[in-house]
Amino acid sequence: MNIELARTFLKIVSTGSFARAADQLHVTQSTVTMRIKTLEDMLNHKLLIRNKTGVTMTASGVRFHRYAESLVRTWQLTRREMALASGLEGILSFGADPALWEDLLYDWVCTMRRLRPEIAMRCEANDSDRLLQRLFQGWLDVCIVYTTQSRVGFRIVKVFDDPLVLVSTERRGVVDWDPDFVEIYWDESYRAQIESLYKMDDKTPLVSFTMGWLGMRFLTTFGGSSWIPHRTFKKQNFPRKLYIVNGAPTLTRTAYMIYSEESLNQRLPRLTPEDIRNSILEELDVPEE
Repeated sequence: MNIELARTFLKIVSTGSFARAADQLHVTQSTVTMRIKTLEDMLNHKLLIRNKTGVTMTASGVRFHRYAESLVRTWQLTRREMALASGLEGILSFGADPALWEDLLYDWVCTMRRLRPEIAMRCEANDSDRLLQRLFQGWLDVCIVYTTQSRVGFRIVKVFDDPLVLVSTERRGVVDWDPDFVEIYWDESYRAQIESLYKMDDKTPLVSFTMGWLGMRFLTTFGGSSWIPHRTFKKQNFPRKLYIVNGAPTLTRTAYMIYSEESLNQRLPRLTPEDIRNSILEELDVPEE
């Protein structure tokens, strides 16, 4: 099968339109229409239905969708491996929670670039569910997440504890509710623990952020309090000093590394999971357990 047929099918499904798919693929709409007709003739099944609201998949289209994703993914991975520049041994596709990229893993990538220049790196930030999905589909080699899912063929290894502490721009103790509280939505675990602590039904933060760096920037600009990673607090790389709120509990979080040992060994035989984990811990300056 011509890989462009599968790519075109997936693009139509993701955009919901033949016209938008044509724009993004940089071809004419008639070319897109012809590709889908060719694909449907090859499979002897109707895959897509065009209607006033856009495009929907038939039952056969739904079944073909996962095969199309697998075909395109395999082809892209093959091209990427075969097109390695001179001097490179392989590519490490690495995904992690955005909060980990903001300081720790950015520094880790810089260190890897200096110490392991023979390894190309492709870095991705996303929520745990999306990262795990891409890992299980083969788009990622390794991911670091706070929420895990077990899957045959994949290993889960604890990397480090990453607790959240309540900080304030003023020295103070615990209060029932800080009207200047800046909410940073870290993950579902954070949400469950903070709602248990504060009974948030009648308490609405005036400002909320889903990006940690943005929330901390706002906090140090306007003042107030928020929950941030303890490792970030220890660095105190802020334009304004932060203090841990006396008597406040600590929210527990653990970062896990998930990977396929077989896949990693095939793609980068000289880079072990232990190498990756240990190098992250060195960047964090945490001794091995």
